Amino acid sequence: MTKSKAIIGSYVGILAFAAPVFLGAWTLAYWQGLLYVGVALIGTTLNHLLVHEGSDITVERASRAHEGQDWDKRILGAIFLVSVVTFAVAGLDSGRFGWSGPVPAWVAIAGVILMLAGQTLFAVAKRENAFFSSTVRLHDGHRVCDTGLYRVVRHPGYLGMLLSLLAFPLLMESFWAFIPASVGALLLVVRTLLEDRFLTKGLPGYAAYAARTRWRLIPGVF
Repeated sequence: MTKSKAIIGSYVGILAFAAPVFLGAWTLAYWQGLLYVGVALIGTTLNHLLVHEGSDITVERASRAHEGQDWDKRILGAIFLVSVVTFAVAGLDSGRFGWSGPVPAWVAIAGVILMLAGQTLFAVAKRENAFFSSTVRLHDGHRVCDTGLYRVVRHPGYLGMLLSLLAFPLLMESFWAFIPASVGALLLVVRTLLEDRFLTKGLPGYAAYAARTRWRLIPGVF
């Protein structure tokens, strides 16, 4: 796979993944759905712009996404299904039935800000860590990344994903979407726990790094 194909595929993936939102709303003339697509495209563009020149991380993440631990594949499958449900519920709610009732405009604005913050955090973490991958696995020559954001928390990329996930219901003005989104957030937290266990056993220096960098996701909390 070439880098250009991987980049194009990431944009196509955004549009395809947004399909449940518009299917739930049963219309394309749906400003919350269009707002989400716009923010997601901005975040994807930011991810590509922040990649170091000459890095093959974009191609590797796309071409080797099928690799990784079996338990991780199962968690990712569950997260995908929960995400589809989250998107569909949001579309059904704010796009068709209005279950959440009137929602102040500041809620969507807060959602946009939080989602962009999460996507920026994810992009910066990916830029900092040369071994940032789609699935939990060890790379050839794998080393612990303990610079930049990784000095503060062990999983800044996951923190970015959590922010984006929990910002989505706000952006979509769908409080009902928080129910499946919370399940997705819990699955991400479980993934960090299992990834820590895997890296502690298999990656030299990770146990010492975890002892230095105490917090997994949120400084002072967890």
